[in-house]
Amino acid sequence: MELLNNFQDWFFNKEFWLAENVTWKDLENNPDDGIYKAQPADLWAVFPTAIVIFIARHLFENFVAKPFAQYHGVSEKKAYATPNPHLERIYRQSSYPSQHVVEQAVKQTDLTEKQVQRWLRRRRNQSRPTDMTKFTETAWRCFFYVAIFIYGLCTLYNKSYLWDVKDCWRGHPFQHVTNDVYWYYVIEIGFYVTLLFSQFADVQRKDFWGQFLHHIATISLLCFSWFVNFVRVGSLILCLHDAADYLLEGAKLFKYLNKRLLCDITFGIFTLMWAVTRLTMYPYVILWTTIVDASAIAGFSTALYVFNFLLGILQVLHCYWFVMIMTVAIRAITAGKVEKDVRSASEESDDDSVTNHSPDVTNQSQSSSH
Repeated sequence: MELLNNFQDWFFNKEFWLAENVTWKDLENNPDDGIYKAQPADLWAVFPTAIVIFIARHLFENFVAKPFAQYHGVSEKKAYATPNPHLERIYRQSSYPSQHVVEQAVKQTDLTEKQVQRWLRRRRNQSRPTDMTKFTETAWRCFFYVAIFIYGLCTLYNKSYLWDVKDCWRGHPFQHVTNDVYWYYVIEIGFYVTLLFSQFADVQRKDFWGQFLHHIATISLLCFSWFVNFVRVGSLILCLHDAADYLLEGAKLFKYLNKRLLCDITFGIFTLMWAVTRLTMYPYVILWTTIVDASAIAGFSTALYVFNFLLGILQVLHCYWFVMIMTVAIRAITAGKVEKDVRSASEESDDDSVTNHSPDVTNQSQSSSH
């Protein structure tokens, strides 16, 4: 018990977390003053919320998204390669073997080079998720992002700090946290907790570790902002990020449904929205107010350094993903259509004219997420 108390004293050192002349005692709630200040213990609700979200996801995927996809003819089938022990050994060493290895395989089997290449393509496709799996996962994310964005707008519409970001710091840290903002936080953190773990079982992405870092940074940022009652600016960050995510998921849904024109239009809107929210509003409004306004209005605290460091990580990820977005956009303009699903690994053609090559980086790159 003494060890735990020492850890708490070290972790919640007021010299780090709080501005000068503010103590943890000042942040305790008094029922008589009508103000509810954020408390670390409030976030225990994240864990049951994450369980509810996890259950809701599986119900949605199986009883809403999958029947919808089946009705619209989304494929559940895979092209399985004919069992071939020799080629299987080659595949396990490298799913994209060199031309020399392919030529050796031709000599050691009764197959032609084109047949070997076709077998390897089918074997790669066999290891990839079906369009049905990708559709249901994408449909859930799209549904959640739309729902939480609407909830965020309804929650923040009548808040003064939505229209004047300096109000994020006036009166800090003695600011009232309303129930709707509290649940906005809890639901968002719960969702990212589920993503953090389900990422290992979901369709694997090219930017797997980038997404993993993103989820860690987002959860840390939200919890951190709650501890020191940076809740107002934290809720603005959430809403700003929610503004674009559903558009990318919607573009991918149209792709799986073979609605190419709608896919292209939605992806174009998403690209524009990303540039406006994450490359313009985020640095010039959010980062500006946390770096300049926060210390000037609310007072300096060491925690602000850490908070801005986490925000900086998000901005670096924004730039990294925007490069991927523009790669896909340029390819779409030159080709006349978005042929590859951003982030998801698309299947290769079994046509003999397709040569054996390494996968395009845009096949598996992701431009979204918080």
